[in-house]
Order: sequence, then C-alpha cells, then structure tokens
Amino acid sequence: MTLDEQLRAALNQEADMVQAPAPDVDRLISGGTVRRRRRTATRLGVAAAVVAVLVGGGVYAATQLESDSAVEPAQPPSTPTPSVYRDTDGGLMDPDSTYRMLVAIDDGGVAMNADLSFDGIGWHSYNFPVLSAKGGVAVFQPLALAAGTGCVSEEPNREVAETAPAIAQQLAQLPRSTVEQAPTPVQAFGHDAVHLRVRIDKDCGAEGYRLAETVRGSHGISYGFGSNEAVVDFWVVDVDGVPVVVDAWHDGDTPDELVDQIARAAESVTFVAD
Repeated sequence: MTLDEQLRAALNQEADMVQAPAPDVDRLISGGTVRRRRRTATRLGVAAAVVAVLVGGGVYAATQLESDSAVEPAQPPSTPTPSVYRDTDGGLMDPDSTYRMLVAIDDGGVAMNADLSFDGIGWHSYNFPVLSAKGGVAVFQPLALAAGTGCVSEEPNREVAETAPAIAQQLAQLPRSTVEQAPTPVQAFGHDAVHLRVRIDKDCGAEGYRLAETVRGSHGISYGFGSNEAVVDFWVVDVDGVPVVVDAWHDGDTPDELVDQIARAAESVTFVAD
C-alpha cells in the first residue's frame, strides 16, 4: 500500500468515527411554536373572513326574506258598483250580480233607490225582476193599487194611504185575494215595517193581474201559464217617513228552490238615497 492510499484510508476511518452534533431542541421547539402561531393566525383570519361572509350573507338573506315575506296591510274589499236596473223586455240579467233600482222620487225631486242582489241564472228584466216566469221581487212606492177585478183593464185605486200600516191594510184587501198572514209589525231592511202574506187568484186571461202602479210602471204578477194562484209576501217599510213596499211573489206551483232564490233576492234589499 502506498503512502497516499494509507493516508486516504486513515482519513475515511476518522470521518466515519465523527458523530453528528446533537440537535438544538430549544431552537427547534421555538421555531415550531412560531410556525404554529403563524398557521393558527392564518387559519383564524380565514375563518373570521368566512364567518363574516356567512354572517353578512345571513343578515342579507334574513333581510331579503323579511322583505319578501312582509305582508302588506289588508285593504278593505272593494264593493262593486251596482248595475243600473233597466227594463229590457224580459232580457236575461247577469247572474250573481247586484242592481240599483229606482224606488221613489220625493216632492223635491230626490230619488230613493234600492240595491238588490240576484244569485243564479234565470232572472229576467221587466219593470221588476222575474225568475223563470214563476215569481219575482219588486221594490216600489205605490202610486196606485189593484182595484175591481185586479186585471189590467180595470182602473186602479189611486187613493193610496200615506202610512205603512194603512197601506198594509189596503194590500190585505186586494181584489180576489185571501190573507194567509195578517199584517204584523216587524223590523225589516233596517227599518220599521209591516208584513203580511196573501194568496191571489190572478187569472185575468191574456190581460194579466196588476198589483200596483209605480214610478217604474205597472207591477204585474202574470208571466207564466201554470198555476192561476200567486202567493205574495209584502213588507211595507217606513223609510225615513216614506212608505215603500217590498214584495216577493211566486206561483202556487213554483219549485221550492226557485221560491228560496226569490226570498234571497228580497232579503238582499238595501235602501240608498241619492
């Protein structure tokens, strides 16, 4: 072995015998703590930002939800304007509608009207509403009442009483009538009234039976060709000193469902002063 080889072997052996220096534990712990603090701070910052976004978004969402779901104050239902009631020679009326009808005109020219509601189909417009030619309703201040035979060719009685009880007594004495319920004081349509019911033999042939004359013209009860009898409920109402008649009539053979429909129309009457 040459000298160079001996020297290199010795140096290698010495290098293998040299131990690596012990690690600086304190420095490593301190460095790791700093790194952990940096990572924690970074994570906390990111988390805080996420929370801020979530909270802000939640507030926005809640605000939007509250805004979107806010209930507006309830508005009172609008009352449709009643249609003006007109005689259309038997034309069909609009179903489930309310009509305003002229009832009277006082000495000063002030009109009194009545609103009536009609449900279902089959109502026809004459001087007063008629349901399927089997009955009807009327609201009027009587200018004259049936006299003689009660038929159209007879001159009516124009000496109409001036109070509700007195007019009720006149209605109880209509031609060819039988009183089924005597005149009785009642409260009706928000006013003092007198109610009575009569059954009338209305067989006048082609003429028809006329109950009264009114500002709307004649009020008859002869539209169909079935029963010769009609049942009439009268209410003579004192409307601020003006006696007004409301009546609901039907033929003797009118089906119950039509009688009920006529009664509902009569019950709907409300008085309106212009």
